[in-house]
Amino acid sequence: MTRPAFFLITAAGLAACTQPGPSTAVSEADLQGSCEALVSAETGVRPEDVSAVSTKTEPTGSVTTLSVVGAQAPWLCLSDPFGVITGVEYSQEG
Repeated sequence: MTRPAFFLITAAGLAACTQPGPSTAVSEADLQGSCEALVSAETGVRPEDVSAVSTKTEPTGSVTTLSVVGAQAPWLCLSDPFGVITGVEYSQEG
C-alpha cells in the first residue's frame, strides 16, 4: 500500500471516530409522557387523570413527580441517566 493511500484510509478512520453519535438520552417531555402512561396503567386511573408535576435530573438518573386524581400523595417515576424507567412508586406508605 502506498503512503498516500494509507494516509487517506487512516484519516478517514480517525474522522469517523470524532463524528457525534446519536443522543442516547430521552427528552424530558418524552420521559414525563412515559411516566404518566406507566403510572396510569399501575393505578388503573385514566391517562388524562395523571400529570407530571416536575422532573429532577441528576447524573445518576431522574425522578419525575406525578399527580394522580384521587391520590393523597404524588407518585414517583424513577429512570436511569438514559431515560429508561426503572420503576414507579407511591410516595406515601400504606
